[in-house]
Amino acid sequence: MSLSTTIRRTASIAAVTAIAGTGALAGTASAATIGQPEVLGPGTTLPINFAAFKEPADNKLPKNYRIVREHVEITRGEKPTTVMTAPKGFKIVTIGFGDSGQVGGVVTNTGYAGKRSVRVKLFVNANKVAKGQVGKGTLYLLAHRA
Repeated sequence: MSLSTTIRRTASIAAVTAIAGTGALAGTASAATIGQPEVLGPGTTLPINFAAFKEPADNKLPKNYRIVREHVEITRGEKPTTVMTAPKGFKIVTIGFGDSGQVGGVVTNTGYAGKRSVRVKLFVNANKVAKGQVGKGTLYLLAHRA
C-alpha cells in the first residue's frame, strides 16, 4: 500500500510540530508566584529586624502597628514587580526581606514612608540560586496607624 505524497507530507509536518511543541513547553520557565498578602497584628513575634524601627525588648509587634507579608517564588532571570499596600488607616514605616537571601528587591520611589503603598521590583540573588532554579523568599511591609 502506497500513501500519496500529500498525506505523507501532512503526517510528517504534524509529527514535527508535535515534537517541537512538546520541547518548547518543557523549556519554558514558570512565571513568578507572588502570594496573597497576609496581615499580622499586635502581639505577633517580629519575623525580621526592620530598618528605622526600634524593636521592643519582648520582640513582639506593638499595638497600632501591622505587618503585611507576601511569600514570593521567582525564577532566576525574572524581574517581576509587586505593589505592597498597608491596611486601610495605616501608613508605611519600612519594608524588609526575609532571611533566606534568595530574593531581593528595590523601590524606585524611595520616599514611600508615610504613604499607603509602594511598588517593589523583585530579583533573585544569583549567588544563591542556580540558573533556571527558583528563588524563594518573603517580603514584609511594616505599617503604623495613621
